[in-house]
Amino acid sequence: MDRDMIDAKLKELVADIEVGRIHDWTGLPEIAGYVRVECEISDKQEVKDYSLKVVRLLMERGFRVGQFEHYGDSKLIPWTEQEPDAVVSRIDREWDVTKGNLGVGDICWFE
Repeated sequence: MDRDMIDAKLKELVADIEVGRIHDWTGLPEIAGYVRVECEISDKQEVKDYSLKVVRLLMERGFRVGQFEHYGDSKLIPWTEQEPDAVVSRIDREWDVTKGNLGVGDICWFE
């Protein structure tokens, strides 16, 4: 898949997340899974890079990022930093592609 098609898919994903934000949070693993499957990317570093692009788009649209104290909680605990550059940097540091795919609840959620 060429870059233009990937960019179009990523924009579709952001639009879908915006529509769904009223009802539910979106986890970083969901974003990575979408990139892997819908954009047909198998390289783990590329999945991470494109996922970070989606994260930046979400943050620029006013999403908040955070984590739950326990999986299944109903209240997201926002990260202190909410600026797109800071959020992307933190996720980049915490996401180790050598450990495989992210699991449910890994790193962060978006609302």
